[in-house]
Amino acid sequence: MKNARIAIIGLIMLLGACGSSSTFVASKDGRGYYLGNSKSAAYEMFCQSGDLKKILADTSLAQEMREELYQYNCGADRSNDKVRKLYASMTADQRKDLRRAFKRNGYDVNYIQC
Repeated sequence: MKNARIAIIGLIMLLGACGSSSTFVASKDGRGYYLGNSKSAAYEMFCQSGDLKKILADTSLAQEMREELYQYNCGADRSNDKVRKLYASMTADQRKDLRRAFKRNGYDVNYIQC
């Protein structure tokens, strides 16, 4: 029963992400958010935990791109629109590198082409 609820919640989150995001959903410890989500819970999970800094350091992305991704997700001027635009400007290899870095750092990644 618990697994069924988790699956349903995950499906709802993924379907909701398509309406508002063109990035991906990263989940850990039963919680998941799309990259660029402006909710405080997403901020806590990615930013306050220090996870996003570790994840970005684990990529081969250019320093400027890593800094922009961090700033747009965790800085004072957080912007899901800027995250989506930056993600859309990335090459397929850069996107794959970022998703793999999330996975290497303990996240499940669900990529949906919306």
